[in-house]
Amino acid sequence: MTAMACLRVLIEPSRAAAGGDALAALVNKVAGAFLETRWLWPRRHGEIAAYAFLLADPRATKLDPFELTDLSEELQTKLFGASEAGAICMALLEGEQEMITRFATIEPTELRRVLAEGGTIEGLAGRLTEITPRGVRVVSPPAEAGPMRSPAAPRRAPPPVDDGIEATYRAVWYSLKETFIGSGLVARNRGARRFFSTIDGHAEMPHPDMAAEFDMMCIKAASRALVGTEGLLFLPISFSSTIHRPTREAYIDVLESLPHEGRSRLAAAVYDVPRAPTFAAVRQLRAFLAPYFSFVDLQVSDPDFQIDALMMEAVNSVTLSLPDTDEGGRMAAVTRFMTNRDAYHRRRIWPAVTNVRTRRELDLCIKQRVPFLSGKAVCDHLVAPADPVRYVAARLPLRETGAHTMAQQSAISL
Repeated sequence: MTAMACLRVLIEPSRAAAGGDALAALVNKVAGAFLETRWLWPRRHGEIAAYAFLLADPRATKLDPFELTDLSEELQTKLFGASEAGAICMALLEGEQEMITRFATIEPTELRRVLAEGGTIEGLAGRLTEITPRGVRVVSPPAEAGPMRSPAAPRRAPPPVDDGIEATYRAVWYSLKETFIGSGLVARNRGARRFFSTIDGHAEMPHPDMAAEFDMMCIKAASRALVGTEGLLFLPISFSSTIHRPTREAYIDVLESLPHEGRSRLAAAVYDVPRAPTFAAVRQLRAFLAPYFSFVDLQVSDPDFQIDALMMEAVNSVTLSLPDTDEGGRMAAVTRFMTNRDAYHRRRIWPAVTNVRTRRELDLCIKQRVPFLSGKAVCDHLVAPADPVRYVAARLPLRETGAHTMAQQSAISL
């Protein structure tokens, strides 16, 4: 189920009247820029009206209003300065589409009255929250209403545990908005000769006899990779291993060790998927992964993957791993794969391409409007997950690893 909400920015009435359309445009510009860099895919946002935004998160059943306190503070500071606290506040209504649409049209004076006095708005169902730079306060329903709560202190990373496992990361790039949205993780025992990879082609993948062991090692490395980072974390899962019950059950103990609070950011990158998996196999796979992952991607090697055989929204995405051949053959595979874009759109499943190695391949993928890209031409091996920031195509591949450098690049790109 997708969590949906309408965010309203409320300006002190006399200031709103004096500022007119120019102030409304400025508020929407500041808020839009904030959401563009913080409310990242697969979450969606859009301007509904002056001072009103639609927010959606397909990975969650409800939104975390504390994520928006920074926006409240940014609007306050940029528009009126910190010395004039209280000039703005925000109201967030979570609920059904009809309620959200209606909430966007409620008069600001009526909405301010409800925030000040409590209670509900007649005919409007949903969870109403007030958001300020100081924190958040649930206003309705009455059973959930309470005092203002301050944002929790940022969680600190636990002391490093030497479990003998080391990991490396490759970022996934959203080409339509030139934004990194997450990273793929692979791991090995310290001292092993090589890292296997599900991104760099079939020759770099683990042997089928070693796939389950490789997957479980990557899952074990995921817990610490989630701390102090943002964005999706893609973990490799072998299709052939999980369709067999004894092997599938061996995964469960390791998957149960994943932190519950991080599962909304976990993505299963299911590799070695056949050209035409059966309906039963995909349904079984999705049911197995659903408790642990918010996002499921199927990685295939055949550009003519039978997308029409999948049910609507059977998975979130299908990723073509380009063949280990010459550049011309790889570019031809991209073109063939994207001729089925309409079928992917009908199934509400995102197409993606991995193992992108050269600039020409990258440029073709961008021209073909492949939404999600990964591989050597997109990102080098990183020692930590990439920050979810904008990164323009001209600067790819990403080779820096530090958060400070990524933040600098984000500022340059914007």
